[in-house]
Amino acid sequence: MNQQEYDHKSISKQEPATPMDLLLHEEWLRKSIEGEEEVGSNIGAGLDWGSGFSQLLLNPELFYRLKTLRISLNREVRWLLKDWNLGTATSIASATAREKLLERFRLPTPNVKEYIQTVLQRDELFGEEFISNHQVLRELLGVMLTQEDWEMIASVAADSLKQQIMQQVLVERISV
Repeated sequence: MNQQEYDHKSISKQEPATPMDLLLHEEWLRKSIEGEEEVGSNIGAGLDWGSGFSQLLLNPELFYRLKTLRISLNREVRWLLKDWNLGTATSIASATAREKLLERFRLPTPNVKEYIQTVLQRDELFGEEFISNHQVLRELLGVMLTQEDWEMIASVAADSLKQQIMQQVLVERISV
């Protein structure tokens, strides 16, 4: 066990049970950020939020809001695609859209980052398990997902449907 691991284990006598507990443990977060500064490294877990990410981690409420926002956006895009009646291609289209949203959360453009930060500051959106304001979520989807992203989502859905049709054609020919 290295010194940094020992420091984290000795923070409190009652150790957090899960990684999420650690993220909500303010003293542990503070020690982790100090450790980052000592070694000149970043433990941002792939999120490129620059110096703003350490501030996000220092504020458990803001971190929780980011998690709620991400889950709510995934849910909203799934509902949106379901409303478009894509049939069996809905699942693959939703998965592709979620991947693109995660990319935008990890490496947000300045415009996306600014919009997310604005949404995170809106107290009225975060009183429930999910954000229920569909207008805000759809606007954010419009900012986060580019024309190229939607083209990829459409292409993946079309390819999936094409494969399913071709498979059915082969099955029908064999059984005839």
